[in-house]
Amino acid sequence: MSSLRIVVLTCGDLGVRVANALSADGVSQVVGLVVAPFDRRPRKTFRAKFRHVIRRQGWRGLFAVLGSKIASLARVGEPSAVVPPVALAPGIERFDVTDFHSPESLSIIEALRPDLAILAGTYILKESVFALPRHGSINLHSGKVPEYRGAAPAFWELYHGEKEVGVTIHRVDASLDAGPVLTLEMFPIDPAPGGDPLAYIEQFRQEVLGPNGVRMLVETVRALAQGTAKEIPQNHAVARTFRSPDYRAVRELLSRVRARRRGGGTK
Repeated sequence: MSSLRIVVLTCGDLGVRVANALSADGVSQVVGLVVAPFDRRPRKTFRAKFRHVIRRQGWRGLFAVLGSKIASLARVGEPSAVVPPVALAPGIERFDVTDFHSPESLSIIEALRPDLAILAGTYILKESVFALPRHGSINLHSGKVPEYRGAAPAFWELYHGEKEVGVTIHRVDASLDAGPVLTLEMFPIDPAPGGDPLAYIEQFRQEVLGPNGVRMLVETVRALAQGTAKEIPQNHAVARTFRSPDYRAVRELLSRVRARRRGGGTK
């Protein structure tokens, strides 16, 4: 067995959970956690924010956002209900950068001398980042590849009436979610959930996709360290890549779920 020097790249708490789990496993050494903000764009003007909400959520969504803002102002001074961030385990050094592609970030990653980088909840990275470690990078993707590459885990599966959602650990290459697969597992999803389907998706992500993705990453890194990991090329001919859903897609999802509840179908 050969211990690997691991650097974790993330834009949020998922990467902290991954780093903690890998550190606790003890097979490989987590030499650093590099964190960048997910949204690197300039702050939107009021008009741009207005148009963005309308496009994504419609007029009803706009009123909901305004109502939420008003309610938050009314709660000023009250105890916060925000969930605290996940604490990083002792012994793991954290580096906050403005962009994974910045000279500062590249210098940090290079100085850590990692054998492998793990991407856990990042934006799309260029080869200058993911090819920097000695053995390249692997990515945690919530979705079965090649059929569900891209954004919005569990949303498009529920939209299409699937009965399972995949979690994939794959090699990172120049195309989005297209590298050889190291690990893939499927998890059952209700195609006609009761209550709010969007709330169901979020709960499914938090309770099923996230924890299993962390577990699978630990198991995959262990297999890589032991030399037992197998890589399976993807069938690019059947690949589909999805974007973040807009308001029309959300409305159609709600309509499809209601129809399934009435008819017992899956489409």
